[in-house]
Amino acid sequence: MQDSIEITRPAPGVGLLTISRPEKHNAIDPATDQKMAQAFAELDADAGVRCIVVTGAGNRAFCAGADIPELLPHIKHNMAAQRDDPQFCGITHRIATSKPVLAAINGVALGGGLEIALACDMRIASSSASFGLPEIKVGVLAGGGGCTRLPRTIPVALAAEMILTGEPIGATRALEAGLISQITEPDALIPRALEIAAAVASRAPKSVRACTALLRRARYDELQDALADERRAFADVLLSHDADEGIRAFAEKRAPRYEDH
Repeated sequence: MQDSIEITRPAPGVGLLTISRPEKHNAIDPATDQKMAQAFAELDADAGVRCIVVTGAGNRAFCAGADIPELLPHIKHNMAAQRDDPQFCGITHRIATSKPVLAAINGVALGGGLEIALACDMRIASSSASFGLPEIKVGVLAGGGGCTRLPRTIPVALAAEMILTGEPIGATRALEAGLISQITEPDALIPRALEIAAAVASRAPKSVRACTALLRRARYDELQDALADERRAFADVLLSHDADEGIRAFAEKRAPRYEDH
């Protein structure tokens, strides 16, 4: 069976981490969650890697977020047992590596996929990419940093629209809103990402580390209280009847039937 995470070193100083579950739109199950954290640790320990690129396998998805029938019950079980760790894919709540990370978004970046991208230092996307936090459609919320980081990254009104409707936006609107820094044609995305990463890797290492640490203050150090509040809200809704119905309806491919409480 193919590993769900692939690591390559396609250029001097560059590590490429690929989420490789294309048959699942690169959705994250518990095993892939752990493997991604291990991959970041491996690349962080590699002195030959100075910049990391994260992407998804295939041409349809960067990451469609949680593998809902697999990951959400796993998280719910941990929360009920009071052993929840909010860190998602090794990157959302604690810094995974001192090295800069670039998200090369090659398709849909939904839910946890967008949360991974928001935790990266740089983001570029192909013209076919789309971005969304659809968790509200299954009765939960983006508890891996999405509800906290998105309104601090793009205009608040747009973030609220995305979070409260669960509807995605395309690459052009994402660029206009400042969610990504540039758009490429699909075939040009990885070459462009590797070009940027190679440029970063060629700069003075001490300066790169210092700049990266300073840039991350607003995404980690200054957000700890907000991220903790978000996780408590996530636990509250995930352990609710709404979440039970939303997840069940998703698995059964039907519209959820929510009740007033």
